[in-house]
Amino acid sequence: MARVRQGAARGDRRWSLAAGALQSGGIPAEVGVFSLPDDEGVRFIGATSLVLHQLFWAGTRGWEPELLDVWRRLCRRSGKVLELGANVGYYAVQGARAAPEVEYVAVEPHPDSVEICGANLELNQVRNVRLVNAAAVAHADGGLTDLVVPQSQLRHPTVAFLAGSSELPPRMTQGPSRVLSVPMVDIAELLPDVDLIKLDVEGQEHELLAAAWEHLAAHRPTIVVEVLPGTPRLRQLLTRLCTELGYRCYAPTEQGLAPVAPHQLPGLDLQTSFRTNDLVLTP
Repeated sequence: MARVRQGAARGDRRWSLAAGALQSGGIPAEVGVFSLPDDEGVRFIGATSLVLHQLFWAGTRGWEPELLDVWRRLCRRSGKVLELGANVGYYAVQGARAAPEVEYVAVEPHPDSVEICGANLELNQVRNVRLVNAAAVAHADGGLTDLVVPQSQLRHPTVAFLAGSSELPPRMTQGPSRVLSVPMVDIAELLPDVDLIKLDVEGQEHELLAAAWEHLAAHRPTIVVEVLPGTPRLRQLLTRLCTELGYRCYAPTEQGLAPVAPHQLPGLDLQTSFRTNDLVLTP
C-alpha cells in the first residue's frame, strides 16, 4: 500500500491507476493517522472525508494541486488570513505551516468537519489558527441558520450549503438531504485587518463578497475564490472588481498563474480551460 501511495503521489500512471482502484474503499479502517506520501511532515486524521481520502492515496496531488503552492506563497506574504469554508482543515494546515507568524482565521459551519479540522491543526502543532464553528453570512442576527448537506456526502462533507443559497448548480441541490442548525457570524466581524481571503462556501461567494465590498475597496485584500459553473452574479462581481477596483485575475495551474481577462469571466469554463474551479484576484 505504501508503494501505491508514493507512486500515485509522484504522478506515476501505473500507481495512480492502482490507487484509483483502491481509494474507492476510502482510507483503510485501521489507519487512525496518516502522513502525506509526498510530504511526510504533514499528517491528517484518517476520517471519512473525500478530501482526506484523496490526500491519503495521492498526497498533495490528490486535492487541488494547482492551488497549493499559490496558497502557501500568498499566506507567507500576508498579515491576516480569512478562510471561509475551511472544511477538514487542509488549507488551514498548509497555509498556517507555511506562514507560522500569520494570523489565520478559519471558518467552517459543519460541526463534524470543525472537529476534524481542529484535530488536524493540533496534529500538525499549528498554533496560529483561530477556528470558528459558524456560517459566515452577510448580516447575522445572532441566531442559527440551516445548513443543507446532501445525503450522498460522507460524514465530513465537501459540499454543504446554506438553505436558500443564491447561486448553486442544480445538481448540487437535487436529491435527498439533511438539515443542520448552525450558528451564524457576520462577515463584517471577520474582516478587520484581513489582507487575504479564501472563499469556498457553495453558492454564498457572491453574497459575502458583495457584503465585503467596502472592505475590498478600502483595503484591497488578495482574494482566492471558488467559481462554479452557473454563477452569473459572482462572475459579474468579479468583473467589477477588475474593472472598478483594479484587481487582476488569474487561474492557478500547476505551471503557475494564468492571466484571465475581465471580459472572459462571464462565460469562462474554468475546468475545461485550466482544470481548476478557483480564481486568484490580486490588487
